[in-house]
Amino acid sequence: MKAVLFPGPESISVERVPDPTCAPDEVVVQVSRCGICGTDVHIYRNEYMSNFPLIPGHEFGGTVVGVGKAVTDLQVGERVAVDPNLYCGRCDMCRNEMANHCLNWQGVGVTRPGGFAEYVAAPARACYRLPDTLSDAQAAFIEPLACVVHAMKRIRVLPADPVLILGAGPMGLLLVQALRRMGASYVAVVEKQPARLALAKAMGASFAVPAGADQDAILKGIAPRGFGVVIDATGVPAVIEGAFRYLRPRGTYLQFGVAPNHARVSVSPYDIFRNDWTIIGTFALCYTFLPAIDWLASGAIDVGPLVSHVAPMQDFASVFHQFAAGQTLKVHVEMP
Repeated sequence: MKAVLFPGPESISVERVPDPTCAPDEVVVQVSRCGICGTDVHIYRNEYMSNFPLIPGHEFGGTVVGVGKAVTDLQVGERVAVDPNLYCGRCDMCRNEMANHCLNWQGVGVTRPGGFAEYVAAPARACYRLPDTLSDAQAAFIEPLACVVHAMKRIRVLPADPVLILGAGPMGLLLVQALRRMGASYVAVVEKQPARLALAKAMGASFAVPAGADQDAILKGIAPRGFGVVIDATGVPAVIEGAFRYLRPRGTYLQFGVAPNHARVSVSPYDIFRNDWTIIGTFALCYTFLPAIDWLASGAIDVGPLVSHVAPMQDFASVFHQFAAGQTLKVHVEMP
């Protein structure tokens, strides 16, 4: 089969590799679409937990074309999305409802071959049947939206809370829609690209603030005492470090964006103490595929405007570098 390969850090190739085979408890999925994610960029730059060589890709759906001998609940021909987070179910973390911190965690497209390929093998327990009404494009958004659902479960958005999101990339725009459905009185978004600010407004943001010298004054005018919830959706250390100046007393800060694993920021512990702040991280997802599927199937979350490019596998390197440079929104790679 053809697959995208990261042979080593900051290296991309499209090669022919052996087709995957099923373990007894696995299925083989013929991939329809796979989305490029910011985590893929961190993997490419050797800023994440992956080893090389690696077939990346963890946002995908497709059709079951092979079934292991121990699989009884999936059949060839069924359309599925695959939760790339593979939990052992046996360790203390899994048994304490913290499976995304599984001590034996593996990730499709992170620690084992992923979805930027014609075929991928995955445990049947990680596969979720797709409603007939869900398109291939929507299927490739289930994983990122499941991360948003997990984030919403991690924080408390009180009724009428003012919320600030830093960054209006694809994940920031999913967060805008989710937060409006979680009870936020209004959502303000800071972003440097005008087209993304316009899309944030269309997706439900009440305020779209250009990043720059004037943003502090604008945000002060919107929320004079600060925001009840501040969310970083950029992963940029300088943005993260400055985010706390917008947080009101007893506010909640959520680190959603993925920063490089070696990045460090400076935060005043006195300010945390004095302001009663709550600081929360949100890693990946944790059994949140089903609500993500329901949100998409019901039309509650619109992902159509978030796909700016659809490309064939042979163009992966070109669109990947455009995505990494912030020149696109979500990029989907269609398999041959």
